[in-house]
Amino acid sequence: MIRIGVVIHGPAVIDSGKAREVLEIISGMGDVQAILGGTMGRAAVIDAGLERLIDISRNLKPSETIMELSSNCDIILLVNEGKSCETGLTFGAMVFGKLDQITIPLYQIEFRSEPVIIPWAGESHSILSEFIDLLKARVIHPPPESNGIKIEGDTIKRWVSGARPSEYVTVNGIVIGKALSDEVYIISESGDITELEGGRLKRHGIEKLKKIDLQTAMVRSGPLRTANITPRVLEHSCSNYAVLIDHSAEDTFELAKDAVLAVVVGDDTTAIAGDLLTRLGIPMIGITDGDKDGITHHTHVPPGSVIISVKPGKDDIVGRKVCEEIFCGMGRIKINDLGFEEILASVIQQAGSLVEEIVRY
Repeated sequence: MIRIGVVIHGPAVIDSGKAREVLEIISGMGDVQAILGGTMGRAAVIDAGLERLIDISRNLKPSETIMELSSNCDIILLVNEGKSCETGLTFGAMVFGKLDQITIPLYQIEFRSEPVIIPWAGESHSILSEFIDLLKARVIHPPPESNGIKIEGDTIKRWVSGARPSEYVTVNGIVIGKALSDEVYIISESGDITELEGGRLKRHGIEKLKKIDLQTAMVRSGPLRTANITPRVLEHSCSNYAVLIDHSAEDTFELAKDAVLAVVVGDDTTAIAGDLLTRLGIPMIGITDGDKDGITHHTHVPPGSVIISVKPGKDDIVGRKVCEEIFCGMGRIKINDLGFEEILASVIQQAGSLVEEIVRY
């Protein structure tokens, strides 16, 4: 029996129902193993009730997921729904460019106006014609090698595929600026982002990133998820721990999977982490300062949560104080006999006169 590995990427292809469609089609073709590639599709997998079909237990990049599956599969499908066929091709090229040598067929199934199949490796496999017929798809061959990256010495210039005017641009989950045109390039020198050509750079975001490798960094533009769907809440076992999520929203599942509560720092981080924490049924204490960039749509706040708004530009300062004074410089603490209200009181105390508003949910 043929072993088929499936890498599902991003919330769009899950929310549209296309991921489920692909899994249903191939379920009778062989032994199927499906894993989420990337992190932002987790909420979509849960909302669609697919967590038993798609493995969301680990935080793996699409390329890492492909390499893991390649050791025990005969063929791999990369399933995605980008803004356009062009952005889908660019995404596939970036993923394929990060792979070590792959010796089994790798096909990307790209959805948008019509299904498209892109053979990245192994064009002659017999199952390809079945996909074409069943999905009513056409085949597009990868363009000449181009990943949108130019390197000159210590300077790297990277194209932001599919960027549209007014969309925010993120690098590794941090907003680094806003697109002002259809042609946007990020420029870094010696690991520091110095320019957003075709856009407006956000200095505060750059400060949060510090040194990065722009070649391998995760670059996005536009909102993370646009579908407005009622969240499903999973059962989870709580430990006696509180966790701190400080500008690392995409790691929420790993950080908070067994927590009783989470303290979250940053406006967009609070929006993204809160949406994920809703699916885990974990309340949060969010620390925001009104610097939300709008990379999230239709997010949810876990019941029982509290959002503390502080003076503009001060959420990072409060976050550092909370980390040192409450979390002892660590990402999680055992709360023993303390409850949500006691932790909340401690956070408010650390914020002190910087507090502008406290909202309960």
